[in-house]
Amino acid sequence: MQQRRFFALLIRTSSWALSFVCAVTAAAALLAVEDAATSRDRLLKDIQFLASDELEGRGIGTQGLDLAADFIRDEFQKAGLKPAMPNGSYFQPFEMISGRRLSEGNSLMLRGPSGNTVELAVGKDFAPFAQSSLGEFDGPLVFVGYGITAAEFSYDDYADTDVKGKVVLIMLHEPGPWDKADPHSPFSGNVDTKHARFDEKALNAAKHGAKAVLFVSAPHILKGQADKLLELESVRGSQQAKVAQIQVTSTAIEPLLKAGLGKDLAAVEKEIESDLKPRSKLLEGWSVTGRVAIEDVRANVKNVLGMLEAGGPHAQETIVLGAHYDHWGRGGEGSLAPGSREIHNGADDNASGTAGVLELARRLARRDPGAPGLGRRIVFAAFTAEERGLFGSAHYVEDPVIALTHTVAMINFDMIGRLRDDKLIVYGTGTASEFMPLLEKLNADRRFSIRPIATGMGPSDQTSFYAKKIPVLHFFTDNHPDYHKPSDDWEKISIEGAERVVDMVEDLIVELANAESRPTFVLVPEAPKADGPGGERAWLGSIPAFGEQVDGTLLSGVTPDSPADRAGLRGGDLIVQLGTHEIHGLQDLRDALTRHKPGEIIKVVVQRGPLKISYPVTLGRRQQ
Repeated sequence: MQQRRFFALLIRTSSWALSFVCAVTAAAALLAVEDAATSRDRLLKDIQFLASDELEGRGIGTQGLDLAADFIRDEFQKAGLKPAMPNGSYFQPFEMISGRRLSEGNSLMLRGPSGNTVELAVGKDFAPFAQSSLGEFDGPLVFVGYGITAAEFSYDDYADTDVKGKVVLIMLHEPGPWDKADPHSPFSGNVDTKHARFDEKALNAAKHGAKAVLFVSAPHILKGQADKLLELESVRGSQQAKVAQIQVTSTAIEPLLKAGLGKDLAAVEKEIESDLKPRSKLLEGWSVTGRVAIEDVRANVKNVLGMLEAGGPHAQETIVLGAHYDHWGRGGEGSLAPGSREIHNGADDNASGTAGVLELARRLARRDPGAPGLGRRIVFAAFTAEERGLFGSAHYVEDPVIALTHTVAMINFDMIGRLRDDKLIVYGTGTASEFMPLLEKLNADRRFSIRPIATGMGPSDQTSFYAKKIPVLHFFTDNHPDYHKPSDDWEKISIEGAERVVDMVEDLIVELANAESRPTFVLVPEAPKADGPGGERAWLGSIPAFGEQVDGTLLSGVTPDSPADRAGLRGGDLIVQLGTHEIHGLQDLRDALTRHKPGEIIKVVVQRGPLKISYPVTLGRRQQ
């Protein structure tokens, strides 16, 4: 009897226990679903605010960018993060050149053969370009067609035309046909060659000795419509061409051309198209006097930095989790919607990444008491001015809140809001020997289709850290047609996808924070690639110090066993000349390399402290 009672009691107790376990399991599952929904809701609300019109596209120098910084600071504070700056602030301020603007004194005057003068009005008849050289110029006027020298096409607007010390008038674009592709024409009309670029035309004019360049729209571009002056910073390019660069309207210049050429611009354009022969000519008796006055615009900007302290033997070691919070405002240089002045809200780029940093700040600061603590400090960073050239992250690594010797890894979010077909691109997988095994482990049940890219170099903030020999990982859900356009809005964000990326990186950070040893840094060789259908270009192997505002290209390092490395260049060198080309900025270096071929031995001049040193460099080969 007692045995039967015992078994009956056991059965009742077991049934109750099983019911309790099932109830707890169901409650936990429901809580997990609610937590996920809450997390998605937070991510969406953050993105909606950061990508709202109120924030003006978070452009440098806008009130909207400051509003975004205030919002991020407040969310860091609510999450329980400490201010990272020694003065108790979340803001790491610095000043940068945000653009250029016209100053007083711009002028352009045409003088005719009878002594008559025509004074043009800035903003109405003419407009300088941002990359123009400054100061006064004066000289006879020469019409040089499209201003193109293309030996590969046996075409040269400067053939038998002396422009040294003169002002040249150049049509935009290049010879046609423009309405259909012609396989027998060197200029197809449907796809521009490099010779159509502003900077190519300006460099070519400077090479031929011109003092200044006046650009005018070709008639086939206008199609009978009124001419429009481009905005100062809408045209960017090489500043190597040390000539004044000015656009003039066809309305202002046509009377002069008719007088000097005996025909209008449309007739000249058709003649060139008919036989692809230049119609360059000195405009007898006509000269131009002008002055270009442009000044730099400076902006006060700031990174937003919060800190989560840790405990244990590795508490002084740091992991940086970052994303940039700036975007392109109302367009301009970086916009892929030419001429648009609409707000570029940048929901994916990079409100999504910023929202991911905020969400992880909340989660990691409020970890379940039963979960393991964090063994390494976390610095949460919202970087500014990434779109302008990694300025925010470059400033951080030069003035870090925690010494870089104690920074064991940097994790970067940039564009994590458009996950499609489970495709997740991860840069930096080769920058630490532990990274790929860890990613494979974390992805075992998540089933992302990970595309690993070994190098830490890439167009986002992780590059600044990688250049300082810190292991990096950069998470990216790939490009899309709305990139750098006004159409990058929050309605197109995949919140579920963004949350999946955040979930994975949360576990990644916990693993890194609690690992017995720090990740082992690996400098990934940027080896030249095999030739392919995309063609080939010369390769130097320099690693620019992004964000530095200097006259030249400052190097943070060189790729191991690259042409630069073998020649003797090193971090801290300032490249001021490559071949015969002066280098005044990174774009100049890129442009100069396109003018050389792999295998060429060229002279590279660097400023190293007080010394100017010339190195012979044998250029390598990289696929375009």
